[in-house]
Amino acid sequence: MLNKNVIRFGGNNLGNHTSINNLTAYLKQSNSINFLVVSSSTAIYDLLLEQLTHIFRIGVNTAYLRKQLEAEYLKFVEKESSELYNGYITRVLQLLEGITLTGDFSNALKDQVLSYSEKLSTVIFQELLQGKQIESEMLLPEENDFKVSEDYGNATHLSFGFKEVGTIKNFIVPGSYGVTGNGKIARTGNSAADYTAAAITAWANAPKLILWGLDNEFTSADPKIVENTNKIRRLTYAEASELAYFDHYSIHPRAVEPLESLHVPIHVVSGGKESTIETIINTETFVSENIVKGVAHSDDVTLLKLDGAGVGLKPGILAKVTSTLHEAEINIKSVITAQTSINFILSEKDGEKALDLVNNLGFNSVKEISVVSDISLIGIIGYGLQQNYGIFAKLFGAIAGSEINVLLSGSGASDLVSYLVVKQKDRNNVVKVIHDAFFKTASFKERIKEIN
Repeated sequence: MLNKNVIRFGGNNLGNHTSINNLTAYLKQSNSINFLVVSSSTAIYDLLLEQLTHIFRIGVNTAYLRKQLEAEYLKFVEKESSELYNGYITRVLQLLEGITLTGDFSNALKDQVLSYSEKLSTVIFQELLQGKQIESEMLLPEENDFKVSEDYGNATHLSFGFKEVGTIKNFIVPGSYGVTGNGKIARTGNSAADYTAAAITAWANAPKLILWGLDNEFTSADPKIVENTNKIRRLTYAEASELAYFDHYSIHPRAVEPLESLHVPIHVVSGGKESTIETIINTETFVSENIVKGVAHSDDVTLLKLDGAGVGLKPGILAKVTSTLHEAEINIKSVITAQTSINFILSEKDGEKALDLVNNLGFNSVKEISVVSDISLIGIIGYGLQQNYGIFAKLFGAIAGSEINVLLSGSGASDLVSYLVVKQKDRNNVVKVIHDAFFKTASFKERIKEIN
């Protein structure tokens, strides 16, 4: 029996000829059965999402959508779209028209429509491989018993069904969705092909997961903010998962979940000229000389604040708020507490809704409930933050020297991350000064001497 190999290929690399050529060369010399898990092209996904967003206001412009989707095929494959591709276009148009006629717009239907973004991207990918003389077969989750939970939009992979047949060695899987126990399509999240690929890796007992061509590779900060960033060569599962929640990094947070207990490494391969391994993610705890491996940021945050002298004394406040937000399907990114304040970090879109809900809970010991917007969450990530002398002195010294006001800070919940909340207008400066503090000086020992 041949070994199995799992590669996640990013849909935004469909137009990257160098990446396609390097992947083709890799597949031609491979003696394994290759599962190629494809994420959606952002352009195709956005076309379908746009139709769903405005479906009850302006209906479905079927002629426009068909023309745009056909143009995506032509752009990549450079010929008229195939019968299979056109068939998928017809099916998704029928789904959209059915929603407008019936008024039924469930989460299950939304997932079914968006799953076509990956099916269409997968057909394009298969055509590109065919043009390089790589034979492949498509494995659709609905035809191969790829079971997931019924959490539409955020489903969990449960099991995989696949039988090796014929002489085909390359199987292409549209990532990010599976089928529930009652036969409905359920997506595992946006850009979740990483997670699907990881789950297949675990099921197949593959020796590693290859992430081929991330949209944003692992660097010490966002290159759009900081010039001359460093590549992060080694990460633990926990560090990678933590970085995944921030704007610049494009790995799915759940990609490590199926692999961690099995100690299966993840190799991040560049889609560029050499297609070399840029980052290895595994269980090995590696403390870098800098301690800090990355300075990350996210603007998709808002702060829900509960302030009052009795907040720390009154039992049940935190539990009541978290239960209320959970029932309203509002995700809590983090909680930072003090004796006189409880601070919930939420997505930007959830701030006002959360404020209305919590205002109706009637807390006598809470003097003020408010939402702070136009903020950024800064994360400083790296194992050893709590155990190494001088790290936080360096961190806050750099910020103080720049005269930037920190609205909120928190650390201690984990040995690998510390959070800062700043005004969004200060975000770039904060990222720059922190990055300079830890990466510009020649050696860590010299930095400690400076502090002393």
